[in-house]
Amino acid sequence: MKWDLLEKTTFWIEGIDLKDINLGKVADITADALGMKKDEIMVVDVRPGMLAFDILKRQIEAEAIAGKEKELLLRLKDLPGVILEPTATVHSEGVLGLIALGEQEASQVLLESKRIVDDVSRAVLKRAIVFASGSEVISGNIEDTNSPYIIKALEEAGFKAKFGGTLEDNDKIASSYIEAALEQGYGLVVTTGGVGAEDKDFSIEAIKRIDPEVATPWILKFKPDYHRHHKEGVCIAVGQSGIAKMVALPGPHEEAKLGCGRLIKGLQLGLEKTELAEYIASAIRQRWHEKMNKGGHRHEGKGHSN
Repeated sequence: MKWDLLEKTTFWIEGIDLKDINLGKVADITADALGMKKDEIMVVDVRPGMLAFDILKRQIEAEAIAGKEKELLLRLKDLPGVILEPTATVHSEGVLGLIALGEQEASQVLLESKRIVDDVSRAVLKRAIVFASGSEVISGNIEDTNSPYIIKALEEAGFKAKFGGTLEDNDKIASSYIEAALEQGYGLVVTTGGVGAEDKDFSIEAIKRIDPEVATPWILKFKPDYHRHHKEGVCIAVGQSGIAKMVALPGPHEEAKLGCGRLIKGLQLGLEKTELAEYIASAIRQRWHEKMNKGGHRHEGKGHSN
């Protein structure tokens, strides 16, 4: 269980003195006792009766440090040049205060914290927000039928869903709205539209700004002509940020409906990012294949990511 130090990265030991000792060795022993790498902790202050450390990372494994005061002090005491008083104690103003807990107390704190984290995580994963996209929707030229449908489908599946507004045809601006939704505790962010091959389609690029390893399986592939088609084809996208997922579905209503159904089913099946993306894309791709075969057209419909 990772805990954020929230800028409180310092802890100190009172009742300790050093004599002719390499501070690097002190830091190494301390890092090892707290389950950290040697380059993740350093000694920052040495005074009579006091020794201070700084953690050089933002997050820590709570289980690695909780209740470790006794072990840390014993290991430092065995180091030549360390003089430890019987009353020596570890102090911190933040999360690092977990070090000073007794073993039983630490166990209880971790169990309770895990329960709270699990409860919060379950609540976050059931909070969804849906965005439309495109200047046509903003201008009122096209009615947004996707968002109401998806919100209703999500609510019927047990989500608390709301409409987040319409994203502009700009990856930076769209990405900022998606990121704000994640910061507000939404575990599922869905966009519709903006996944095509035109130069105004930016939903996938917006998610990619948050998750560079976003899964983007193809729906259709073709050669760009740079008049209308500026990309190699049409994709959907599934990105991940912490426990939250970001999903870009197509704009055509029947494809959005099909994608929404697969999204809900895939989440219920516990599919991870790449599997979920392909699960959604395969259904929409199959629909396109059937349409193309009926119409006598041919496009590539490969299922790999771009």
